[in-house]
Amino acid sequence: MNIKSKLAVVVTASAACLLSTLANSWAQTDGNAGAEQQVRKVEEERRQAILRNDIKSLDWLMAPEYTAIFNLTGGRVTTKADELALNQPDARKVESWNPTDVNIRIYGNVGLVTGLAEIIDVLKGERRHIRVRYTHVWVKRNGGWQLVHRHTTRVATIEGPEPPR
Repeated sequence: MNIKSKLAVVVTASAACLLSTLANSWAQTDGNAGAEQQVRKVEEERRQAILRNDIKSLDWLMAPEYTAIFNLTGGRVTTKADELALNQPDARKVESWNPTDVNIRIYGNVGLVTGLAEIIDVLKGERRHIRVRYTHVWVKRNGGWQLVHRHTTRVATIEGPEPPR
């Protein structure tokens, strides 16, 4: 892992830790309930777009400056273009993407989502059945929510190749 990747991991972990700490000191208000439901809705729209290889919807849901870090890429920081390419029908077909243990926190115009997902897909010809922990950071802009960052860590491989080390 190069220094940029290590720095990105440290920055992401630090931001998640800071937001988690703030969550303990800021009580959620009734006003956040509506925002939480909106974030829950865009999370489901994203899940459905992945299941349908709906690149147009994924493009709309992701901010132009979107970044992600996954085990799949060896911890490399990827872009919106990288993720859209990964989800093209000829590159990946997702059979199921089932989230559990989902926690949504709202901080003004920022939504922080953490969860556990069990995924069955075929990626570049290889069938996988994996479990991942994920963090999604959504930002509200112009009345809608956009995904600005995603961090995914594989926690179990049930079927398919192991992630790169």
